[in-house]
Amino acid sequence: MFRNWAVFAGRVLYGAGRAMINSLSFELAGHIAYTGLLAIFPFLIFLAALAGFLAGFLGEYGGSLASVQAMLDLLPEDVGATLGPVINEVLARRDGGLLTLGLIGALWVASSGINALRIALNASYGFSEPRPWWLIRLGNLGAILLGGFVFILLSVAIVLGPLIWQGLLWLFPLSNAERWAFSLFRYGIAALVLTAGLLALHRWLPGRHLAWRHLLPGVLATTVLWLILAGLFSLYVARLGNYSATYGSLGGVIVTLVFFYASAVLFIFGAEVNAALLRRKQVKKPADATT
Repeated sequence: MFRNWAVFAGRVLYGAGRAMINSLSFELAGHIAYTGLLAIFPFLIFLAALAGFLAGFLGEYGGSLASVQAMLDLLPEDVGATLGPVINEVLARRDGGLLTLGLIGALWVASSGINALRIALNASYGFSEPRPWWLIRLGNLGAILLGGFVFILLSVAIVLGPLIWQGLLWLFPLSNAERWAFSLFRYGIAALVLTAGLLALHRWLPGRHLAWRHLLPGVLATTVLWLILAGLFSLYVARLGNYSATYGSLGGVIVTLVFFYASAVLFIFGAEVNAALLRRKQVKKPADATT
């Protein structure tokens, strides 16, 4: 049984990798990395404005952006060190006004990052795009708005989490082993949030909506591989990748772009895994029908 599953998984992964090599997947990954780096800061400008706006309804917790710091903590050390100071500078200049011309421009640029993901998903799944450009752009803007609200809600949870944790410790003292298990649980929650976000992108961005069960295998592959990538990338940069010697003061930016590119490759690979599974399913159906 295990051997059959291993052979099946190997064939699916081989099919996904072959599809990437025979298509423009790696070129699209470069487009995603470049567009994503351009889009992240306009998105943070919008996020800061949204946090300032929601602070009037949710109090001090609504104005918190702790989820941004939590996101930086998940990134490799060199990438976080490059993005962190710039992100903190952008967030320090938060403005509560949501309807300024600059903010609308920031939303438009940020939505371009979502559009790059849409193009890659359509290419991997082999979907044509039936929607007009203005509807696509509205959908991209809607994804940015929804993502902003999710980030704020996660920030509230992150801020309140330690307070709830301290209260639980006072009521139910835990051993060291139980504290370690809780830390592992926190990383599990982060992986779950990442998986949910990837599922939403695979579900609603392409020109067609696939069933959740058809999306989950590739999304899980991307999540697991990305967590491994985040853990090994810092080791690679520290031991092998001397970018500063080649690029000087731009070394940190190059490291960040390389990490974004590798992340984009894994994102597309997850879609190709799903596409490979769908192809095998379509080939199997006629074969079953003839027997």
